[in-house]
Amino acid sequence: MIRLFLHFKIFSFLLLPLFFLSGQNQGQSIAERLAELKARSNVHENQVSQLLAERPLGRTDFTIPNNEAVPVLPPPPPPSIVPAVPEARRVEQQNEVIPVPIEPATLAEANDQNNSTESKEDLDEAYAKLYEPEIPSRLEGYYFGPILGLVFPQDGAIRTLIPSTSPATYTKEMYDSDSGYFIGLQAGKDFGRVRVEAEYSYHSFDAATASSSLSASIHNFFSRLILEKEIGDRFDIRAGLGMGIGIVTLEDSADYSGTGFAYDFLLGGAYRLAENWSLQVDYHYYLTAAHDHYDHIKSHLWTISASLDI
Repeated sequence: MIRLFLHFKIFSFLLLPLFFLSGQNQGQSIAERLAELKARSNVHENQVSQLLAERPLGRTDFTIPNNEAVPVLPPPPPPSIVPAVPEARRVEQQNEVIPVPIEPATLAEANDQNNSTESKEDLDEAYAKLYEPEIPSRLEGYYFGPILGLVFPQDGAIRTLIPSTSPATYTKEMYDSDSGYFIGLQAGKDFGRVRVEAEYSYHSFDAATASSSLSASIHNFFSRLILEKEIGDRFDIRAGLGMGIGIVTLEDSADYSGTGFAYDFLLGGAYRLAENWSLQVDYHYYLTAAHDHYDHIKSHLWTISASLDI
């Protein structure tokens, strides 16, 4: 369209002199008319050159825009990155320790296997505790209990003062002993491998001389130290030493009595029936000091005792 417009103007410029020559004032000469026409022609040529030198106009876009709303999607979440966990084991390469990474899936499988193994071990332990008998643990502390036993005394002798002798002179008469019984009560403290206890006991047995019969009774007040060693879940072996005072009475038609030092040696074993009590079976070798009225009294004692924890 621009070119058509330019062609039209050029064509009108070319026809313009004819109209100008015919329509101008008839009083001008032809030379003057031609000079005027040439001047106007130059002006028109300059205008045409300026029009041609201008940039062409752009084409108008008549497309109707689409006004439909386009939904805006939220941005996708960032990808989760699981850090690589170095494995506990190491690979030695060229005298260097290099940690080897483990894939997350492998680590999860390993954790699952460990958890399953631990669960199985816990289950086995629970079944073992359910079906196996409970082993009572040893309790350290104070205890007390009764003592029962048998007495097997050795043969001995009694002494009788001969009157009106100076210095005092005694006659000795031998006696044969029978077995007797032993009762008592003990109380002490268990320190684990050592026991310290106090004991009261009563011995009784019969004896006979060539001319008469005797009835013996002995009251003992002892303190005792016992060493113990565990040799099983419930069983202990033990050894100890006791010493104290023995009050001895030998009765016949006359009374042979006295008070003196006494002691015994102990060897035996203990068995725990429960956490709060146990049984002990012991052998004692018992011995008293000699007195003016009797010789040493020696006995073999077999006792059974119970220790009840306080």
